[in-house]
Amino acid sequence: MTTLAKILVTLCLTLVCCSCNIPFNGVKGTGKVIQTERAISQPFNRIKASSGLDVILSKDIDNKIIIDANENLHDLIDIYVKDKTLVIKSEENIYSADQKSVLISYETLEEIAVNSGASVTSTQVIEQPKMKLSATSGADIELEIKSESLTTSATSGAFIEISGMVNSHKVSATSGAVIKAKEVLSLVTEAKATSGASVKVHAKNEFNGRATSGASVRYFGAPEKVSEVDNSGGNVSRN
Repeated sequence: MTTLAKILVTLCLTLVCCSCNIPFNGVKGTGKVIQTERAISQPFNRIKASSGLDVILSKDIDNKIIIDANENLHDLIDIYVKDKTLVIKSEENIYSADQKSVLISYETLEEIAVNSGASVTSTQVIEQPKMKLSATSGADIELEIKSESLTTSATSGAFIEISGMVNSHKVSATSGAVIKAKEVLSLVTEAKATSGASVKVHAKNEFNGRATSGASVRYFGAPEKVSEVDNSGGNVSRN
């Protein structure tokens, strides 16, 4: 078989598999959706979620975990505490499921990190003195935050949409990520975006914005002190 023929055969097989939604690896949720509860004995103040799992946060003095997922997925979902970080992941990629949610009850939080298509939401406003949010690789965060200091970062196609009130907000986005934070009422805001990323923020007193490489930063509010830097096709603008 010639090299050209091999390439054509490979291309055809790839197209057939994609059109038929044939997974190359991973697991599909089967059986009924059931609920199980797990206890957490170690304290944590950070959360790291991955593997496409849907994490729901709920403030409570008792740390506990409730999983709602197809029967065959429960043994694959791995949850443990390491260095005060609650890690939530799956041993195998879950490409399809009726439900794969993990409810986390927490007492205090300082940082939330999500990757690999995972998502994080909350049943109520998250109120903490300082908070750090980060998302990458198609992950998703949707929260309402009240904090003195908030740091938000997203990369590689991740999506973050947040609202709330903070004194200061530091934002960075890259590689096609999107951060919608215009509903976060902030006194002082610093926003940076690059490589096609998109950022929307609010600033009341002071705003510093920088956009490069086709990225965009749009700010809302009427800050008295403003610094705008854009180059290489980037754009910083006031709404």
